[in-house]
Amino acid sequence: MIPRFHHIVAALTCATSLTVQPSHCSAEPASLFVVARTGDLPIILSAPHGGKQSIPGVPERTVGGAGKFVKLRDDNTDTLAFRLADAIGRRMAARPYLVVASFHRKFIDANRPPAGAYESEAAQPHYDAYHGALRDACRAVRERWGFGVLIDIHGQGIDNGAIFRGTINGKTARGLLKRFGRAAISGPDSILGQLESRGYRILPPCTDPDARETQLIGGYTISTHAAEGSGIDGIQLEFGRDFRDDKAIDRTAEDLALAIGTFAKAFLGAL
Repeated sequence: MIPRFHHIVAALTCATSLTVQPSHCSAEPASLFVVARTGDLPIILSAPHGGKQSIPGVPERTVGGAGKFVKLRDDNTDTLAFRLADAIGRRMAARPYLVVASFHRKFIDANRPPAGAYESEAAQPHYDAYHGALRDACRAVRERWGFGVLIDIHGQGIDNGAIFRGTINGKTARGLLKRFGRAAISGPDSILGQLESRGYRILPPCTDPDARETQLIGGYTISTHAAEGSGIDGIQLEFGRDFRDDKAIDRTAEDLALAIGTFAKAFLGAL
């Protein structure tokens, strides 16, 4: 049986609304350019690269500053995160934690360490607010359930018809792997396994459980907030454009919510 399974079930059974009790709430982020919502599930959604907003007083990053980097936003990944949170809420009658950067990536890349994320000192409070909100969410999940999962949502242009899995080859999902083995990452009840069964092409494919992640294997967010021993496991999902354009994004959100619900029932005991 999963550790603290009964605590999870009891917490959801006793909940009368989707509002978390004050002792579990994250502090309001110290930035108007970070959206942070508390939840009632041991699931945290994050999206660092979908924002469109300029930050007053913060210049765009330059190649000569923090080094070579991507300045393009991951189109619609912020929208996908919001719609996914809503879809999970409808399906599971409880909401995940949610942290979304609304600032544009050309000002701050929130999926990098500070030295490579921004160049202007004026950007630091917004970067700190984003990761502070993630730390608060992770801490709230640990305190309430003992363990949870962080799902970091990205977009990629390498293969528009694929979704890349990133766990740094298992390093950010060691808790799940220790308790359940590869089934939690690539098995039929895993998030990616569920998507693959619905016709989504997953890289590396779940049909080959020994396949290694070789592209887009995971970044700063999950390596920082889902470190070994933290109680939080991290999975980075990189969606091709075919799954996040305006015509497909609602279906993607609904299918992903269903996959997360199956995963939660099998491995988090959250239903």
